[in-house]
Amino acid sequence: KRLKAKTADRKKKREKNAEVIVGVSYLWKKGYTFAMPSLSIIAPPPPKENAWRFINFKKEKKTVSPRALKEVKYDSQSHHSVLFQMYGSVWPKVLPFCLANVGLTLIVLYLRNRQIIDLTFSDKGHSFISMLVSFLVVSRSQMIYGRYSEARSQLSAAMRSCRELVQHMAILTLSETDEAAKQWRCTVAYKTILMLRVLCAALEYPTSKRNAWDVPEMDDADRNVVLDSLLVATSDNSIIHCSNSKLSPRSMHELAHGERSLSDENLRVPVIMTYQVREAIVSQRFALSQPLQPPEELKILQFVSEFSMAFHSLRKLLMTPFPFPLVQMARTVLVFWVFSLPFVLVWNISEPIQVVMVVFVITYGFVGLEYVSMELEDPFGDDPNDFDCITFSQMVFEDIYITINEVDGKEAANALRRKVKNRTAVGTTHESFVADDEFLSNVGSMEGSPLIAENGSHDV
Repeated sequence: KRLKAKTADRKKKREKNAEVIVGVSYLWKKGYTFAMPSLSIIAPPPPKENAWRFINFKKEKKTVSPRALKEVKYDSQSHHSVLFQMYGSVWPKVLPFCLANVGLTLIVLYLRNRQIIDLTFSDKGHSFISMLVSFLVVSRSQMIYGRYSEARSQLSAAMRSCRELVQHMAILTLSETDEAAKQWRCTVAYKTILMLRVLCAALEYPTSKRNAWDVPEMDDADRNVVLDSLLVATSDNSIIHCSNSKLSPRSMHELAHGERSLSDENLRVPVIMTYQVREAIVSQRFALSQPLQPPEELKILQFVSEFSMAFHSLRKLLMTPFPFPLVQMARTVLVFWVFSLPFVLVWNISEPIQVVMVVFVITYGFVGLEYVSMELEDPFGDDPNDFDCITFSQMVFEDIYITINEVDGKEAANALRRKVKNRTAVGTTHESFVADDEFLSNVGSMEGSPLIAENGSHDV
């Protein structure tokens, strides 16, 4: 009897397992994945509420913008992905040099084997030049990468100071709940957003040719303040036409010591906005019922100074290009050495396949390093490996909205969001927050927020 009872129990368990397997197979074929409350399939514990969550990934659709596609992504664990990915690589630029040098090698080899003319020579002198080329190319790459890292560090410092400024402002004035205090906090937050946005626009101006005072986030009142402070003028006193505005010689032109270009004036806009932010912070003496104490006010102003320091460091990098004599010398020696390789290697190696492979790899290595230096020399622009300043700054904007929501509520945060005019989607749900009211409707519970991906997981 006991044996029959055990056999019956085992049969029931097998039937349950079969049902589970059939159900899982059906869901898997439909494109569903699931999170089980236990690793055990046989006799699982009673499921809790929302313990099983089915997500149909096949039905999930995302619209990716060109800016999101611009980001260079690769899997460092996959050798195939790293070796053969073309986007963001120097292969398209270096490959013509490699093929040209291989062709030159085959010509030299053919002329020598056919005893038409022997163009080869010894490698004794060429080996000394190789030491000089290696030093110049590698040193230049190291210095360029150091500038690249410094630019990213200073850009991060500028964005961090904007976050800290708004958060300290909110915490130090948490007890002020009247409309005047809310308006003051909104003004400071908006000025901070403009300060960061014009910084990104000024850094990208050499490539984009879009003026910093034409950013869509800036309203007309602030734009007029900026335009009144510029020194732009032309030799014939003509009007300079811009995308959203017209610049003509104003009263500030009399203060100029010389002619100023649009590049100079774009780098002046963050300085003007820095003053505007300081002025907005100091206006708390009239907006708050209990003004901040001097140490508290100086603490907030300190973050503006940190932003200014980061901006001037970035400006130093823009205004101090890599020394031209060093670039010219390195490139001249590199070109001579690389294209003289066939004449030296054919003298030592007579096998065509061997000499072609060696010439191809050496050309790719040295010319590729030079192109890497050229790619990283200016990290602000539209190249694949440049910084995506707009996306970085919009993430700072999100943090500012959330801070205002914590202090003044959803209506104040939505009002600030509507005042920021740039509504351009930039790819994923984390980068793009087109909606107004939906953005902060459930930010406390983090349900339905664009900061959460459509599959329910956080985009980190």
